[in-house]
Amino acid sequence: MSMLDHQKTAFAERLKRIEAGKQFEHADLVGQSTQKKFNKILKQRPKHQKRTFADKMMVLLAFLSGISAVLLGRVIYFNMSKLEGLPKAFYDLEQRGMLLFALVLAGVLMVAFHLFTRQRFPALIVGCLMMHYGEAAVASNAQGIWAQLFSADYAAALAEEGKDYRLTPAG
Repeated sequence: MSMLDHQKTAFAERLKRIEAGKQFEHADLVGQSTQKKFNKILKQRPKHQKRTFADKMMVLLAFLSGISAVLLGRVIYFNMSKLEGLPKAFYDLEQRGMLLFALVLAGVLMVAFHLFTRQRFPALIVGCLMMHYGEAAVASNAQGIWAQLFSADYAAALAEEGKDYRLTPAG
């Protein structure tokens, strides 16, 4: 049977199905509009997937990963800037150096924990931004920890900057 004969028989079979009232194409030829009509007739609706407990925990992990990426980026750059013998351009980076380390760490955490999904990636970004802009508030409430991670002068300067955000038992 030649290709032309095969096409003619397939077309004739399709015409027979249409004349018999079966408007849906062959399974190999189903288009989007045909599928929509079929789903409407059978009252099939797409099921919305509910977020599982593991998905919710991964969003929390993404948020904490963002916080830790910025904190570790700051600690790494702070400690490396104390080293001697690095190029002068490294010492001139200042805040950008921390951001570069944080970006690399966030990328590594994204790959390690698969944080590319629609819910996880924004949580990672929010965690990074929260730690970047909220470091003064955290440092003012945890002055001892900040003094151990960084120099006492830096911790005191941040604590002074974030004094309005200090949590007290009285409220």
